[in-house]
Amino acid sequence: MLRRRNGRVVATLEVDGSFITEAHLTARVGACPDLAQRGSSRCVGAGKKKWANLSFWAAELRENNWGWRVINGTCGGSAFAIGKGGEKRCEELRVRMAMSQATFETADWSVSVRGMPTMATKGPEHRLDVSFSARRDFAARALPHGIFGQSFSSPLPRFGKVDVYPWSGSFQTSAMAEGALDGDAAMYEVGSRFETRFPFSRFDAAPLAVPAAALLGTGDLAASAIGMGP
Repeated sequence: MLRRRNGRVVATLEVDGSFITEAHLTARVGACPDLAQRGSSRCVGAGKKKWANLSFWAAELRENNWGWRVINGTCGGSAFAIGKGGEKRCEELRVRMAMSQATFETADWSVSVRGMPTMATKGPEHRLDVSFSARRDFAARALPHGIFGQSFSSPLPRFGKVDVYPWSGSFQTSAMAEGALDGDAAMYEVGSRFETRFPFSRFDAAPLAVPAAALLGTGDLAASAIGMGP
């Protein structure tokens, strides 16, 4: 990192940290044909009939910040890959890729993933910035959890530990949002890309019949983001 004053480099700071370089999404999509079949092997739970599993890979972005196979995944077991200008529908889930930014959306929620150069001297060349949006009362009914989700289910803003960078020299990051997360960061780790089970998971929980009141996630459009750079 170069420190500048009046356009001139006056100091350097070497940061030993990490970037988000992969984003993985799993969702149950497609309504089961009828109520009688919702408990059968033809359905995958929550009244849905198939899985959508998708991955966004920063390593697939080229020097000019785009690629042809940036997103790959399966829709009901059928594989696909898209990149710059691509689009894919999997039942109610719509995936769109512009140059380096992709949007995954349904009627209830939207996830945006944007690839950006890291400008790092070592390590990955591209990073990912990720943001979530929930529509209407979806978050107040689902009460999501996870590193993103718990901010939608909280009545008050959450403020966690952040690193304070020195002006120059070398610095190793250590903050893991302590104070903003329930438990600690290790409790949010999962064993594989599309795993949904962790201590606070709400993935298989039934939504509330009556939306919870006074939550940050309540409204026409609520959002949360991580990894967002300048």
